[in-house]
Amino acid sequence: MGKAYRMAPTPAAEPVRKPRARKRPKGAPTHVRSWPLRPTPTQCGQIGTRFFTGVRVYNAVLGEFIGRSRAVKADPAWQAARELPRRTAAERKRRGAAFGAVQAAHGFTADAAQSFASSLRKSWVREHLPAQETQNLGVRAFDAVRQWHVGKKGKPRFKNARRGLHSVAAKDGNGALRPNTDDAGRLVGLQWGAGFVAPIAAPAVSGRRGREQQAELAEIEALIAAGKVLSTRIVRTVINGSDTYRMQLVCDGRPTRRHPVGDGRVSFDLGPSQIAVAVSRADGSWSGWVEPLADAIRLDTKRLRRAQRHLDRQHRAGSPDCFRSDGTHTWVRCGWRRSHAAQRTAGRVAELHRRLAEHRKTLHGALGNRLLGHGADIACERLDYLSWQKNFPRSVRDRAPGLLVEVMRRKAESAGGQQLYEYNPRTTALSQTCLCGNRKKKPLSQRVHRCACGITEDRDLFSACLGLHVRTGVDGVDRLDLPSARQGWGHRHDVDESPKSSRSASARKRRGRRHPPSRRSVARIKA
Repeated sequence: MGKAYRMAPTPAAEPVRKPRARKRPKGAPTHVRSWPLRPTPTQCGQIGTRFFTGVRVYNAVLGEFIGRSRAVKADPAWQAARELPRRTAAERKRRGAAFGAVQAAHGFTADAAQSFASSLRKSWVREHLPAQETQNLGVRAFDAVRQWHVGKKGKPRFKNARRGLHSVAAKDGNGALRPNTDDAGRLVGLQWGAGFVAPIAAPAVSGRRGREQQAELAEIEALIAAGKVLSTRIVRTVINGSDTYRMQLVCDGRPTRRHPVGDGRVSFDLGPSQIAVAVSRADGSWSGWVEPLADAIRLDTKRLRRAQRHLDRQHRAGSPDCFRSDGTHTWVRCGWRRSHAAQRTAGRVAELHRRLAEHRKTLHGALGNRLLGHGADIACERLDYLSWQKNFPRSVRDRAPGLLVEVMRRKAESAGGQQLYEYNPRTTALSQTCLCGNRKKKPLSQRVHRCACGITEDRDLFSACLGLHVRTGVDGVDRLDLPSARQGWGHRHDVDESPKSSRSASARKRRGRRHPPSRRSVARIKA
């Protein structure tokens, strides 16, 4: 037999990988749809166990990456990266790459946080918490540490087992946490793993509330059928001392526009307890008004104050050792053991805080919709709300002016308009400037703008009017366009009060009971 020759196999060419196209463009808009859940008592216990497991995972990841952050900053390479120049864009890029290399060497990355969280899924943790929810908690803990690591926020705290987590989320729509629909496409509940479906709350049957809820549920079911749901999360809220749950769906695209959007320009001057609004129309005319900020929460604040004083009296009666002879509380940690009555009062205070926050959010949303009805081009000053919290603590706590700015920013972007324009008050100085060009600093106690040129106007309203004519120059500095402001000032249409206001000016000034007394009260008064 002759020799058998074997030919060497031809080396296979490496497959050419095409760049993977993104399913969604980067920065594509999303919106959130929410619907309440009505789980059974058994399901509530299971959900509570899963939230408790999430607290343990979050705290473990948080403690691990706090240690890694300290190790990164103790590395000499980190100090060397800090000394690199950062004047040009190329130098800043090189400096950022040096920081990233040190962090990657110590495993201080978001991917490492997900891997570490996944490594905790052993024994009982694996039984109660799915993979995607565990990785999402790892990313949340890493983000909290990273904000402290770069100096943007304070050191993150470990989650208290009693307060727990407020939400647990999946990474995408393919996880264990997703909406559950029947064969007809109707939303049935929230599925969280095999064999666990928490039913949804049924919509109202009749009335305006029923029509709105049924329309909302139909829109949610249409988004689910179209595959627009990107991720799902379950949110826990304590109402009257009991845990309630809601399903939130992060959907692709912009939300449904429920309110008309005007074509004008809006500028508002914000204070701790009031807002001045100036609206410019397409024909060049403008109008303005001043109104209290979230004025309808006055009754909520009164109820909260009474409950807080009641709790303070129970504290002084139940634990007098916690107070000094002058009545002030001691600086040491309080050892007050609350009675059952004090615990009920504390629960009532917490519920009043929650109602106040929800009512305030509703009022800010209604005001934002009114302003968007005049135009989506909105401008305001860039303010330091932290200093307001120090100087006007009660007004800022109750009215939350910073929350209104966040609501306006979100609504302006959602309406498809420009981003909320926040100009620098140091370069514009609208409260110090007059149309004649005169600039004079005023104390905060002076609420009326008076100038020798003859202009007398409310200080905040005048600043809001000037805010309509603030522009950003080529050098990136915000400046007031005085010729434009002089031309627009003469086209004013006065209004007595805010249009579309819920109450008249006389009703706003009214105090106490708003409803007429009952017949029994009238008979008692006459007797």
